[in-house]
Amino acid sequence: MNIKFIGWISSLAGKREMHVTLKNPDQLKNILPFSLQGKENIIIIINNKPGSPTTVVSDEDQVLLMPVISGG
Repeated sequence: MNIKFIGWISSLAGKREMHVTLKNPDQLKNILPFSLQGKENIIIIINNKPGSPTTVVSDEDQVLLMPVISGG
């Protein structure tokens, strides 16, 4: 699995990208190197579709975490 961290989320993770080998599918929140609790301003994309911390991911998945962008 490949996980990419965009913007300030890369500071939380301590890296911009992370490769993980999963033997068994698991919820995304159990794989990340930081807690998503209280961080509702993060967009999660899994295989080009919206995801959530409780989405079950597997070894072949592509994950992107990015901050919500706003402004005008």
